[in-house]
Amino acid sequence: MPFLREDGAPLDELPLAQRPADGYRFALRAPVVYVDDPSGRRYRAPAAGEAPPPSGITDLASVPTPLWGLIASYGRQSAPAVLHDAQSLSAAALGDRDAALAQRREDDDVFHRALREQGVPVLRARLMWAWVSADRERTYGGWRGWLLLAQVALGVVAIVASIVLAILAGPAWLLLLPVPALAALAWGGLARLVVALTYPLALLGPVLAVQLLAVGVFRLVEAVVELLAGGNVRSVVRPTVAPEPDERAG
Repeated sequence: MPFLREDGAPLDELPLAQRPADGYRFALRAPVVYVDDPSGRRYRAPAAGEAPPPSGITDLASVPTPLWGLIASYGRQSAPAVLHDAQSLSAAALGDRDAALAQRREDDDVFHRALREQGVPVLRARLMWAWVSADRERTYGGWRGWLLLAQVALGVVAIVASIVLAILAGPAWLLLLPVPALAALAWGGLARLVVALTYPLALLGPVLAVQLLAVGVFRLVEAVVELLAGGNVRSVVRPTVAPEPDERAG
């Protein structure tokens, strides 16, 4: 079901205010509603001011700035991201790690369905779901969460190694490719998350490396120019974060 306004009308615009005017967070000016088709449950992202901050405050899709060239922080994913931020705050406010973990697992699946309903491509939606789900397991899963991430890292190494060895020593090494997927079965319901993290990270690793290298070179040149111009070099590192008033270029 499409996103709705509070009065039930289709959401024809996402009312956001940049806070502060040169910052990287946004205040939701009016509530946003989403009805999840499979469950029939109604979700609501409150507007800023309805509850104490950070309720109603969002950074949209929490994509690291160096990767914005691959997945933008806003776009068709904006409404699902705003809703997910609100639900994440709700889970954190429960004060119980197990309860928060259970709620986040449900909310992350809703996030994925909402992304697809908004027309976000399959792979991009899956990657965004995997990213927030990995963060969820790291935050609330305790040692099991860290173990899951360690297995993902080992799986990435195994996939990359099998491809490299296949090139150097023969295609028989490609028989190792299904091993991370088989090992993921030990996680039961989380197996799809392990697979969704492992294989894209291994196969898209070169793309990510090129993107980060390009951004790194640009940031370095930008920092040198800023230094020579007598500006604030620290403003180059995170360009979406506003500098303190005494750090702004004169």
